[in-house]
Amino acid sequence: MPTYEGLRLKVLKFWRLGLANYRKKQLKSIDFTIISNNCWGGMIYESYNLPKESPTVGMFFIAKDYIEFLSDLKGYVNGKLTFIKPEESRWKDMPQVSANKRFGSYPVGVLSNGKNSIEIFFLHYHSEQEAREKWERRVQRINWSKLLVKFNDQNGCTETEVNKFMKMPFKNKVFFTCKHWPNENVGYTVIHQFPKHEFIMASYEPFGKSRYCDITEVINDLK
Repeated sequence: MPTYEGLRLKVLKFWRLGLANYRKKQLKSIDFTIISNNCWGGMIYESYNLPKESPTVGMFFIAKDYIEFLSDLKGYVNGKLTFIKPEESRWKDMPQVSANKRFGSYPVGVLSNGKNSIEIFFLHYHSEQEAREKWERRVQRINWSKLLVKFNDQNGCTETEVNKFMKMPFKNKVFFTCKHWPNENVGYTVIHQFPKHEFIMASYEPFGKSRYCDITEVINDLK
């Protein structure tokens, strides 16, 4: 039986794709890159009917790994990508990973910058070959001059990761959450959702213009 979240995602997909060309006309340029800790970036490109100009689509990171990834973004995207068996993941026992019935059916990557390594869960990929080919192709599309970096409170995010993210020197970044945090300041977008949950659900992350955030305006302001 479909979940409430599943039904919301299906309805929002229709809304997201149905008005994509209309939203696209509102963009000043279409050559921007979104770096995201989950599938949000891919959904944003779809919401404007644009090719995916980022390697971080159709996947997710554990929060601690994502912050490490951002700490040396160029080093990691140009680093070595290998794959492991899902049961070899150091995060396999985290509820955010193990509770998903799909865990074990999609590729799990290990990305190294030559010093450290992180794991990538290629949730919407069917094979290691597909994941590698799309990762390598999309890395070449990154527009470093129009970069939007997004984070949220999913996948084991704690106050430590939030504080590190907010201190990172990216010119354009957003943080979506369903709760308030200590030291909250500009850059936090608190989104109310029903039913209440300990972290923001995918269907509540904004696209286009919403009551919480105008993504089109955010993209148009990228410099």
